[in-house]
Amino acid sequence: MRRLILTTAGVIALGGLTGLSTASPAQAGVRTVTHPPAIPVASLSTSVATVNVANLPGTITDVDVVLNNVFHTFPADLDIFLQAPGSTEVVRLMSDTCGGGGTPLAGAFLTIDDQAGTSMPPAGPCPTGSYRPTNVGTGDTAPVGTTIVDTLSTFNGRDANGTWTLFVTDDAAGDVGQLAGGFTLTITTDDTPGDTTITSKPKKVSKKKKATIAFTADKANVTFECKVDKKVWKACVSPLTVKKLKPGKHRVRVRTVGASGVVESTPAVAKWKVRR
Repeated sequence: MRRLILTTAGVIALGGLTGLSTASPAQAGVRTVTHPPAIPVASLSTSVATVNVANLPGTITDVDVVLNNVFHTFPADLDIFLQAPGSTEVVRLMSDTCGGGGTPLAGAFLTIDDQAGTSMPPAGPCPTGSYRPTNVGTGDTAPVGTTIVDTLSTFNGRDANGTWTLFVTDDAAGDVGQLAGGFTLTITTDDTPGDTTITSKPKKVSKKKKATIAFTADKANVTFECKVDKKVWKACVSPLTVKKLKPGKHRVRVRTVGASGVVESTPAVAKWKVRR
């Protein structure tokens, strides 16, 4: 049977965004975003709700979801998926679980967390609490253009900024419900700059008036700054080539920079001497 697609709209509340002023860059941390409007769940239909995240530096290290004030007369009909910005994967938060008509959801707040101590019980009930993403059975249909995965850690290492999408599907006839309080995401990011390693540098003593220094970092999504001798720090990429070197001692320092401007505290250093 063809399903009805419902898209919810409304005010999106953003919380916990203090400390992100461009005048004083800060490392990323825990941020919370909420879609407060109710998300209706009609029989044999899919509702779509979104929240937007902006100006959140760093890459994702953890995502938790709270389904707020959930009602449904036959919880096992629910298939709920979360999609991150730019992702073609959806995390199956709950599917075919929490029982049937004898264990309806009536105002439950369900936290979905990879690190939770328990999964949702197949036969219910599912009281307010924390659960791992849970699927019972087979045959779920992914939203168009996506594939299904079963852990929120799938999003780790990615950019949190953009539109997050929640798909709420009722896959059987005869029962209805709603997420009366919408849903909330808690996103943890990491914007520490990482450690630089110099992978190639001149010999300790050289006659060459040109030198090339190659370097890398132990994490992605960082940029580099280089300081050649007494010159100021400047943005750079690997490999760095310095020319017209005069006889004497030379030093190049390299450091990583996080997305919010946090710099590596102990730069990597290459030292050598140019002989006459």
